[in-house]
Amino acid sequence: MSIVLSCPSCSTRYRADPHAIGLNGRRVRCASCSHVWTAEAEDPSDLPDLQPAPPEDEAVADSKPHTAFRERQAKKRRTLSAAAAGGAWGGLAIACALLLTASWMFRVDIVTLWPRASSAYAAMGAEVNPYGFTVGELTVTRDNAHGVPLLVIEGTISNLDRRARAVPALRAILRDEGSESLLEWSVGLQGPAVPAGQVRAFRTVVSDPPPASAQVEVVLVADAEPLHGVTSEAAADSHTAAAGTHAAGPDSGHH
Repeated sequence: MSIVLSCPSCSTRYRADPHAIGLNGRRVRCASCSHVWTAEAEDPSDLPDLQPAPPEDEAVADSKPHTAFRERQAKKRRTLSAAAAGGAWGGLAIACALLLTASWMFRVDIVTLWPRASSAYAAMGAEVNPYGFTVGELTVTRDNAHGVPLLVIEGTISNLDRRARAVPALRAILRDEGSESLLEWSVGLQGPAVPAGQVRAFRTVVSDPPPASAQVEVVLVADAEPLHGVTSEAAADSHTAAAGTHAAGPDSGHH
């Protein structure tokens, strides 16, 4: 039997007789690089014995702990993955809930900035007033000043918003029995902003109203123009009242 020696300097390998080396080793020189080192032969008694392979059943039994460990690790990974997915879906659900809540709480502001959103709210059965105001009941009375007939229109506007709003512009419309417009004019409102939930009264007077006047309508407008392209006859909020049946002269005016 021979052994293999390897030069520690250049890794050249040599075949040698273990008896020539001896158990105490021997100084040798590399024929390739002239490096000198002490070669030692391994004691065969120090080498482990070769063990026969276990029977197939024992090998399978020995692999079961490793298989169980791998299964536990895989199950743990699946649990963590499911938890992460559940957290992501839960966060998305919370975000959607917050978005819906905010869209409901700030619906007036949303419709004011984006008028087309009103159709989406209407589809959900929620009519949103982008003005933030509503016109209350109207009181229409007849009067006379120095022989000139007058039509006095009084009413209120209510701030529906959660914050104070500047007083809006109003437009009054006299209509005949067929709802045709006979006379229109702006109703100027003075004073500071209307606090949230508060009411502001208004009064306007028409002298010599058209004889065919049958209804009075008051609508909310912005800067004397209908908001969001809606015509004055179909503005977002209005209120009508009977104008009376008393005859009036041919001339008319308003205050």
